[in-house]
Amino acid sequence: MSATLPRKLTLCLLLSSPAFAVAQTADSPAPADAGLPSVLVSASKAGRTVMETPASVSVIKGDAIEQAHLETLGDVAQQLPNVYLTNFTRSTPSLTIRGLGFSDDESDSTSTSVLLDGVPMYSLVLGQLFDLQQLEVLRGPQSTLYGQSSMGGVVALRSRDPGQVLGGSAQVDYGSGKRRRASLAMDVPLGEKTAVRIVAGGEKADGFIDNTRLQRSDTGGWDSAFARIKLLHRDDMGGTWRFGLHHANLRGGNDYFADASLAREHRSTASDAGVNNVKYTLLSGEYERALAHGTRLAVTMGANRTEWNYWLPRSTFQARSGYDMKNEQVSLEARLSGAAGAYDWLAGAYGSHITRDSPYLFDSSPYYLSATTAGVKGGTVAAFGELGWRVSHTWRVAGALRLEHDTRKLDWSSRQAGLFDSNGDGMPDAPFDATTVRNGNKVSDTVALPRLTVEYRPDAAQFGWLTVARGYKASGFNLYATAPDAASTAYRPEYGTHGEIGYRLRGAQRAWDLAATVFYTRLRDQQVTVTDTNGQSRIDNAGRSHSQGLELTGTVRPLPTLELTAFAGIVHAEYDDYVKGGVDFAGKQFANTPRHSVGMGLHWQPTPQWDAGLDATRQGASNLYPASSTVNPAYTLVNAHLSYRVQRWTFGLYGKNLGDAQYYTRALANNIVVASQPRTWGVRAGLDF
Repeated sequence: MSATLPRKLTLCLLLSSPAFAVAQTADSPAPADAGLPSVLVSASKAGRTVMETPASVSVIKGDAIEQAHLETLGDVAQQLPNVYLTNFTRSTPSLTIRGLGFSDDESDSTSTSVLLDGVPMYSLVLGQLFDLQQLEVLRGPQSTLYGQSSMGGVVALRSRDPGQVLGGSAQVDYGSGKRRRASLAMDVPLGEKTAVRIVAGGEKADGFIDNTRLQRSDTGGWDSAFARIKLLHRDDMGGTWRFGLHHANLRGGNDYFADASLAREHRSTASDAGVNNVKYTLLSGEYERALAHGTRLAVTMGANRTEWNYWLPRSTFQARSGYDMKNEQVSLEARLSGAAGAYDWLAGAYGSHITRDSPYLFDSSPYYLSATTAGVKGGTVAAFGELGWRVSHTWRVAGALRLEHDTRKLDWSSRQAGLFDSNGDGMPDAPFDATTVRNGNKVSDTVALPRLTVEYRPDAAQFGWLTVARGYKASGFNLYATAPDAASTAYRPEYGTHGEIGYRLRGAQRAWDLAATVFYTRLRDQQVTVTDTNGQSRIDNAGRSHSQGLELTGTVRPLPTLELTAFAGIVHAEYDDYVKGGVDFAGKQFANTPRHSVGMGLHWQPTPQWDAGLDATRQGASNLYPASSTVNPAYTLVNAHLSYRVQRWTFGLYGKNLGDAQYYTRALANNIVVASQPRTWGVRAGLDF
């Protein structure tokens, strides 16, 4: 590791002492819940608590998400160590975990798996959060359990189960930018063992940027609707069935792109609103049952369809530019687990099929037109298992292996038309128009993904682990390429050799919790999205690179009604051997990857009626993808909330980015940026019935 890392480690360890109240949301319920059992991590597939999970993990309960007004995955990313976001809009965040994932929105594969009720989703349309039981973030490669899309980690969202008592809740919000939100949730018992939960709502806002050219104050506004119906049934054989139908539809424009001077003032001069609409529909199903001899069966199935209509204002590139992307996926996983004596085991199988339609149009006719279509069909089959051996009362060793086969097939066409300079006078004068087709391009990978874990647990208040694992991202095609060779030539798979050491401590009666993780991931053939000399985006394999650092989290509860939390993260994610376009990137930090992130929070519940929270997070400076020369300065976010409950009514007040920090969430190749959300506030009223 670099020479500066030990000094930063010392500083962070000082911060993590009980006097400074380390930690954050990982396994940290509200003060009133201090006596409840620890939270289970569903993404571990082993039914373990946070304390017993051999990975750097954060869990945020659904109530905490609502209290802190974490409305999108981007809001969540700002609250966690070594998790960052880049986004064009609030509804389409691309998460970066430990430096991995900064170009996922332009790639055929992703670095972070995002699951809703156990079903993998196209993560870029899953930004808006509603009615969740809990949200989990596992940092570091999880490829042995989840396969090719989890080199950076896993984000798992669990929706609320139906209750067996007839009732529900309603909420209304009003905030700055004329934000209006209303939602209704209701539990309806259908019998002693069956219930359904129905959720519906909508949100509308004017946004936070003024378009001075069009004299509009609703630039970047949105209008969304969301709904869910979930059925829970417990059968006579002890099995539990869950079926869910989930839907969200967000409509908006994207005329918020501007140069840095305008963006800092939250102004835009776009010539039209553009289009930025996303929606998804997901059908999920789960079945769990205890079998004979302590064996458990778990089956998860799902099908989803997502759409993303993305069209830039014509003034951004002086052309009509954008796409209407469609994505469909079906998946099925079944696994068995059990234990016998000193041994425990898990075995499972997984299969999925994906279809993606990814066209792209750039039309500045009559001078230039580029219209590409890219249809991808892919499949994954995998078998995985783990065998654990409890060597003694305090030690456990587990070996795991996943065998996976991934395929991709691309049908691609491109029309290139316009004018070129035929006589060298500098004026385009001769027309050209050509269409190229490349169908039936195929690529496949067959990989073995092992993992070895050593666990140490001397008592219920301590847990340590050492993990060595292999991470993987599948090969694929350049969906937005405009040249036939670039489109039909597959980029190589990405591999990572990962090592992680972690330790957790817990005080008596959970008066405090501490956790520390040190990690190192060596990457080979890292998949990086680049812009070539013709202006087309394509995936390049970046030789060798690495990601190393640490995460510290913890909680101190000096009073039953008071909880103090903090976190610290350091990541050095750098290229080691990568030269592109005559530029040597060795030693350069990955885009959208601050070298440090720190945060502290306070949650106070003096009486059952009052609830208050205050948190501050600091993100270090970073370079923005894809214009890596554009620097996003370091910034501090301060958020607060206060609520009061009387009988069945709850009234709340909240503020976000109270210091009005200025930063950017994305940059374009021509150094045009997207401004962050400024200081916002809101009021909320809720009724339980």
